[in-house]
Amino acid sequence: MPTDESPVIDDIDRNIIGAVRDNGRISITNLADRVGLSTSATSERLRRLETHGVILGYHAEVSPDVLGRSLDAVIGVRAQPGADRNDIERWIGQQPSVVEAVHLTGPHDYMLRLRCRSTAELDDVLMDMKKTGGVADTETKIVLRSLPVAPDGP
Repeated sequence: MPTDESPVIDDIDRNIIGAVRDNGRISITNLADRVGLSTSATSERLRRLETHGVILGYHAEVSPDVLGRSLDAVIGVRAQPGADRNDIERWIGQQPSVVEAVHLTGPHDYMLRLRCRSTAELDDVLMDMKKTGGVADTETKIVLRSLPVAPDGP
């Protein structure tokens, strides 16, 4: 659980953050070797980074293709005038095909990333979004490929 205190992040903390970002399953022993500290000092720093909300969690990256969700789409969404944002965001959160959602400025209120099994599933989501999701308009782009990018630096 994050605390209100802002931790001071030094080079060792940055190295720890980089190592766990690269491999969330790295052992404390390997992490300690990588950053040049004892295992207890490394454990304490890692615990502090977690407690202060610097490290928010760990996750497994699962292949969408293996799950049968090979169609990747990015959708700009414009809400209906007067629509309740909480209702729209609740609808978005209930969709199993939505893998990322951001609220933004500009011509679209939200940008969604979907992983669907087929164009028929994508069409069903788009139709339902307009019928029951509080959405006035969408702009859909099919992703041809994703480019590798450097992870965020601390």
